[in-house]
Amino acid sequence: MFEPCLQGRELCHSCDLCGDLPIVGVRWSCDVCDDFDVCENCHRTSMAMHTRGQTHAGPHAPGHATTTHPAPKDDGSPLHSGKLSDVAASAVRRWFLDALRHAKNGDAAAAALLAEMLRTGYGCAIDAAEAKYWKSVAKNGGARRVEGVYDELP
Repeated sequence: MFEPCLQGRELCHSCDLCGDLPIVGVRWSCDVCDDFDVCENCHRTSMAMHTRGQTHAGPHAPGHATTTHPAPKDDGSPLHSGKLSDVAASAVRRWFLDALRHAKNGDAAAAALLAEMLRTGYGCAIDAAEAKYWKSVAKNGGARRVEGVYDELP
């Protein structure tokens, strides 16, 4: 799945089967399905399922033609040296990715944090529609208001 809010064009895809975010190794995209990407490990599993005659849940079938995309040059690993501004920017991007992973796994507090990060562009591209979505996820997930924190939440 393409994640437009992520910074760094090469790291904008997540695996639609295991949820790995971002895909840092070889990425496989389905030529039939709209926006269906898998990591190397899930592609290998998918091919084994196809050999056994099994399929995935959803519209994607292991027999669909796929295109391989090489591993990105930027693997998303933390910067530990160089200019301080680059190291800090790397840390903020990784914090955003962690918040996105946790929010996708159902953490309401992470969804609230993610909404604010998306609203302000902290570690990501500003995306008001996506921020509104994650704000509703946080609210519906029971994120509680703490005085002075998440003042934007109702």
